[in-house]
Amino acid sequence: MSILSEEQKTKFYQDGYLRFGKVLETQQVESLRDELDRITRDEREREDYSNLPPEFAFGHDRKGQGRESREVRAIHQFVNMWKVSPLYAEIIRQPLITGAIRELMDDSAIRIWHDQIISKPPGDNAHFQCHHDFYFWPLDRPTMITCWLALDDATPENGCMHVVPGSHRDPRFQPPDCDLSADIHLSPVPMGAGEPGSLYKEARTYGVENTSPVRLKAGECMFHHCLNYHLTPHNVTDLQRRAFVMIFMPDGTLYKHAQSPNHPCTNYLNLEDGAAMSGDSFPVVG
Repeated sequence: MSILSEEQKTKFYQDGYLRFGKVLETQQVESLRDELDRITRDEREREDYSNLPPEFAFGHDRKGQGRESREVRAIHQFVNMWKVSPLYAEIIRQPLITGAIRELMDDSAIRIWHDQIISKPPGDNAHFQCHHDFYFWPLDRPTMITCWLALDDATPENGCMHVVPGSHRDPRFQPPDCDLSADIHLSPVPMGAGEPGSLYKEARTYGVENTSPVRLKAGECMFHHCLNYHLTPHNVTDLQRRAFVMIFMPDGTLYKHAQSPNHPCTNYLNLEDGAAMSGDSFPVVG
């Protein structure tokens, strides 16, 4: 039985994102927030990191990093929560999420590329500039799909996701050598006059006025394509805005070293260029 309607699939292929809706009950969300609080406390007090994956150090402050003189921010992000928390490991295999991703990819097996907690506390973590994700990753083709799962209600006021509809399939938003083949579900159609790559730099200056907000309740999620441009504005409220972000890739995705040679999830694995992204570091999850 399909999880997504044909209308939902068409919207994703055309717009590069889909507001999917509820995937977790309130109690599940509360448990995830409690677990995040526990892990955050542990990280701020931890002295020994030897039993944690190396990438888990990325994106937040730890003791002994020469930053004790400034006020320590509780969390910027945690990478690969699934490796340190059984509770979060369950979520990357949540059937509604993985089933929808498989249908969008039209693939029988998907792997987790990585996950991350992204936190935008009250009055902190200002505007995150407009960007797309693919060229930050050492992966061979732009076939990844991200699930952005809200752990708090996400609104324009507290920094919800804002997207540029259709930018994933518009050659003007991509570098000229970007693979826009139809077989990776991009259905490339130029959205206006201009040469490939003509908006590639300009898009990074976009603000909320150029984008569409994606409001979510805690426990709801959205999906977006790895070439879809997006940003998150300031959190100007007194409310938390935390999200669990999961990036999935089709089985058979290959490692492309030159594209992101120092990515924290691969720089310690000694992968050969062109190697399959597989094994325990990138397990099949659906």
